[in-house]
Amino acid sequence: MEKDFSVLKKSIFNIKKAFESYMNENFSNYDITAGQAQFLHILSKENNLCQASLSKLADCDKSYTHRVISQLLQKGLVFYSSIENGSNKLSLTEKGKIYANNFEKYATKWQKLLLEEITNQQIKIVKEVLAKLSQKSIKLINNMEKKK
Repeated sequence: MEKDFSVLKKSIFNIKKAFESYMNENFSNYDITAGQAQFLHILSKENNLCQASLSKLADCDKSYTHRVISQLLQKGLVFYSSIENGSNKLSLTEKGKIYANNFEKYATKWQKLLLEEITNQQIKIVKEVLAKLSQKSIKLINNMEKKK
């Protein structure tokens, strides 16, 4: 069997887009997008983050992160707090914590819906393949950076 990455690439893209649509639909009453909710979710797991760290965890460029944080600040979902060394860190407001908790609930429900017809053996195989692809991709990037 020929190794054809296009099916995997298209599948990952479709799953991601479907998840975003599902989350946007569920967050339509919250006046935030799924992308904004993802930032809230990350902050709920990693409280007191600087913007650069949040950008890295969200796997987004810094300008996109800045725009999203500005929107979340205006909506009263996050705030800046100063930590001991004087650096500004982002934290969730109480309203932001509620939204982040709801994001987690919707994401868990999506996962259950998505996997309901998939066997444990199939999940195990997919996890193993994705883990290998992830490790290999990181290794390739690290080797590219060493050559610079």
